[in-house]
Amino acid sequence: MIKKLIFNTAKNQFRKALRTHKASVRANKKSRGLTPIIDYGLLRNKVKRDIKNTKFMDKAAYKAAPKTKSLPKGGPRPSIVGKAYASDKAAKKTMMIPMMTKKQRQANQESISQSVRKFLKEKIGRKKKGGVIKAKKGRFV
Repeated sequence: MIKKLIFNTAKNQFRKALRTHKASVRANKKSRGLTPIIDYGLLRNKVKRDIKNTKFMDKAAYKAAPKTKSLPKGGPRPSIVGKAYASDKAAKKTMMIPMMTKKQRQANQESISQSVRKFLKEKIGRKKKGGVIKAKKGRFV
């Protein structure tokens, strides 16, 4: 059972390596030599090395093996809230988006719509490059 598992795993890994090599050859041909060709020999040796370093276990051996219950040394990964540019490392922690209550959100939306109305009232009737901006019936009044 284990030998068949090892064989199938190795066979799939070699197939994947060959597909990677062929994809790099196609990419090289398409880009007229700009992308490098990944050497199949290097990929094959990597697969061999990985297979040798992999410990294969059947179900009983896996269940019998000791398991770690503690978290890794660094602890759990921190959860990042908010948005920042990828290059802006410091902002990842500081750009927190504060929570709003329903009433605060309504007030915020109302202030935005008031400012839009005010802006459009000033704009309507003024001359612009293409003529006069006119309000549609019953809007922005």
